[in-house]
Amino acid sequence: MKKQKAGLATGLCTAVLAGLLALEAAAPGGIQALEADRFNEGRSLTPAVETAAAPVESAPARVVPMGSVFGIRMFTDGVIVAALSEVYTADGPLCPAKEAGIRPGDYLVAADGQPLGNNADAARVLAAAGGRPVTLTVRRGEETFDTDVTPAASQGSFLTGMWIRDSAAGIGTFTFYDPASGKFAGLGHGICDADADALLALKEGEPAGIALCGIDPGRAGSPGTLKGFFDRDTGSLGTLLANNDTGVYGTLEDAPAGETIEVLPREQVHTGAAEILATVDDQEPRRYQAEIVKVSGVDQRTRNLVVEITDGELLARTGGIVQGMSGCPILQDGKLAGAVTHVFTEDPTRGYGIFAQTMCEELAGA
Repeated sequence: MKKQKAGLATGLCTAVLAGLLALEAAAPGGIQALEADRFNEGRSLTPAVETAAAPVESAPARVVPMGSVFGIRMFTDGVIVAALSEVYTADGPLCPAKEAGIRPGDYLVAADGQPLGNNADAARVLAAAGGRPVTLTVRRGEETFDTDVTPAASQGSFLTGMWIRDSAAGIGTFTFYDPASGKFAGLGHGICDADADALLALKEGEPAGIALCGIDPGRAGSPGTLKGFFDRDTGSLGTLLANNDTGVYGTLEDAPAGETIEVLPREQVHTGAAEILATVDDQEPRRYQAEIVKVSGVDQRTRNLVVEITDGELLARTGGIVQGMSGCPILQDGKLAGAVTHVFTEDPTRGYGIFAQTMCEELAGA
């Protein structure tokens, strides 16, 4: 389902994160891989040079594996520029934001000195300005700078040519809970802007209850999906603390039931029999048979494992890994080895995973 974009007469355009958009890009080895969640609209895997995280002595050695589905409501720290487009004027097509040096992935943090907390703030300032220049304060990585944007008159409105976003929402899976700190880890990869291909800077957010209502099974060339909606009766489950390339981290108001197990060190994760913990209906998480068919070196932060679903019942219900299963715990030798992160589009029985030890180290610093 493609996103629909609608311009605002107040001087900018907005885009809302909703639904699924199946984008494909070549992953290492020519494999097509999509994030196995419903946060990033099936964002394609972007090859990257990665280094291993430094060991963290306070990382939990024993955790409660979860495997339960959850939702996230997340608001960004500033308003992200998702994309730029030309607007049509009497002088021809142009893009005022691009001419001002703004790029996709930039964050707008203020306009004429007024802080921008969301899309509505930006719309209000630009509407009041009409066609006069507006000084935007822009954050790009570690750099912050000011630039003047002059909205262009187009079809009775003043437009800047920016598509902006201030929030995200979707469905994924909890990986584990650390009873000592009261924190959880989930997804196994970060929540990104699907257009700007950049991690969303977290301002605030929360894990929330999800009610599943069906499954679209996966098949070659078409990843499947867990279908669900936010459960109003459950509401918020805690607080979101961090969003980075290894997952999302936060606190839970209520500790999940279950016994703790050891976290399997990276060096001890091996090819062979494994299990995943997954929720595919309104019942509790269940263990399903799987196999780790490849283990990458420990010098990568993500994409450390290739896991294959071998459980006949799960294959019959889902076709393998579907969107919504990002974060499903991978168990091996009675310990937590990793988490599912991606599904291969041409073979949904397989996907990538991340080492659990990496997520534990990130959790300690969240």
